[in-house]
Amino acid sequence: MRSNHHHTDLNLTLIGQLNHGILVMKHFFELNRKLLPLYYELNTVEDQSEEHQQSIMKINLVFDTYKFDVSTSKSLLNSDILDYIQHAYFTIQNNQCTNEEKREALDRFLDEYEFLKKNWDRIQAN
Repeated sequence: MRSNHHHTDLNLTLIGQLNHGILVMKHFFELNRKLLPLYYELNTVEDQSEEHQQSIMKINLVFDTYKFDVSTSKSLLNSDILDYIQHAYFTIQNNQCTNEEKREALDRFLDEYEFLKKNWDRIQAN
């Protein structure tokens, strides 16, 4: 009987940790939902002002400080959204990529974000 109680406590702890991890990821996705379109706009302006360049550097700093395993979203959410975020960031940053390629990478992330958000909203409503 005692071992069953211990097993239940471990399961509840694990569920709590998973829920916390998903919540942290959701906040990260929401941050990227705001930053990546701004980053795209800043990087596709022809004549970048000093202010544009400073904003780009600030966003680069935010992204460069994040260390995440792109497979995490696949295992926890069955989604490649972290891979899409990383791909969009590097594509937008790459001066060799066309604006169309940058937009496609951004849209892939935004589409996946909207798909996940609809699922979360539906779950929340139940």
